[in-house]
Amino acid sequence: MLCPAVSFAGDPDCSQEGPFTPFETIDGDNPVTMQNGRVIELRASNVSKCAWGRISSGTPGEEIWTDRKDPSANEHEGFLGYTRIDSGTAKYTEAFKNDGKIMRACGSSQGMIECTGWF
Repeated sequence: MLCPAVSFAGDPDCSQEGPFTPFETIDGDNPVTMQNGRVIELRASNVSKCAWGRISSGTPGEEIWTDRKDPSANEHEGFLGYTRIDSGTAKYTEAFKNDGKIMRACGSSQGMIECTGWF
């Protein structure tokens, strides 16, 4: 997958301290299990007010990223923290500020893209 200009490095002051999986999402579920068994999940921290994506049950080469937007906007920032599984079966993106914004995680596997709901 080719991606536009993206931010690979997370936001300063973000940590993955006290992680949880938000379940109260807008317009979708979290986590999402793809037809091939890959799991796309948005993780968040109330401590740092940041969120990140995770893909699990995957294979090397599969991709994960997060999108972020203002709740009242139609457009969003995409491909934040874009990364691929390089070995093993899981990969996390960097963490990005979600304070005042909503975010979702998206993943790509075998030519299919799935995203969680917005949180």
